Amino acid sequence: MKDEVREFKRERILDEAVPLFAEHGFQGVSIDKIAKKLKVTKPFIYTYFKNKDSLLEEIFQRAADNILIGAEQVIAIKSPPEERLKAFARYYVLENIRSTDITTIFLNEERNLSEASQKNLRARHHAFDKKLANLIAEGAKAGIFEVDDPMLASLAISGMVRWVHRWYRPDGRLSPEQLADKMAVYALNVVCYSTTRKKPSTRKA
Repeated sequence: MKDEVREFKRERILDEAVPLFAEHGFQGVSIDKIAKKLKVTKPFIYTYFKNKDSLLEEIFQRAADNILIGAEQVIAIKSPPEERLKAFARYYVLENIRSTDITTIFLNEERNLSEASQKNLRARHHAFDKKLANLIAEGAKAGIFEVDDPMLASLAISGMVRWVHRWYRPDGRLSPEQLADKMAVYALNVVCYSTTRKKPSTRKA
């Protein structure tokens, strides 16, 4: 029970810190500002987080787990390459829109992490980019994608879906689901998806 109460209080602090960091930036938010938002004292926050840096580290860890692990699970499902690529694009777009504040922090505040955390985050991103590139290479080998550089295509698609939160507006002409569907089609366009292209021959000359 004691652990549950502690976790609940940590969650309260994180819930208030996330929108503040997203709106004002990490450097524009103090522990005092978070405490005032929560209507608690600064020592209350320091009981659960060593400092503001540790708050940011926790937010990044959760964001990375949510976005990267979720995306990895999507591209690992047993289905044709084109279906997995579409599922990845849809997942990433919808997560960006549903978690706009978290995404904003995740993409804007990496420079404020410790050097060790930045290195770890870059390694996780690179590992994921390789998995997506392998999926694209699989589609190229099957003859349904036409790509001569799977890693470059992977980076292009990731970049396309990663920044949706910057310009998407809930009151715009597309719902999140409609936008996700369109971006999934655009992801297939990047790899020149075709169901009529002949599979490359594996016979030796």
